[in-house]
Amino acid sequence: MYANKSTIAKVFGVTAPTVYKRVVGIEEEIGKRYNQYALLDNLVSIEVFADYQKYRRWLKDRNLRKVVPPFSMEEAREYLLENGLLHMECREIVPNR
Repeated sequence: MYANKSTIAKVFGVTAPTVYKRVVGIEEEIGKRYNQYALLDNLVSIEVFADYQKYRRWLKDRNLRKVVPPFSMEEAREYLLENGLLHMECREIVPNR
């Protein structure tokens, strides 16, 4: 599932500049942790964003990076569902209120 940056900001309860910084980090991880479909034009994979948001500090540290679990789309979706950010029945994201 993909969303634009302003929707990502609303869903995760962060500011637009934060989203832009995270997208730069995700771009750096393409080819290492994420595939080329993490970002499509101006859209960001919500699952990839959630994973990067969760592990970004570990990924920046070369020693901690070694213990970061591999990216799992299913695990990211579960995280989104558990935190009420995604409703699987209707496949829509829920903005943070």
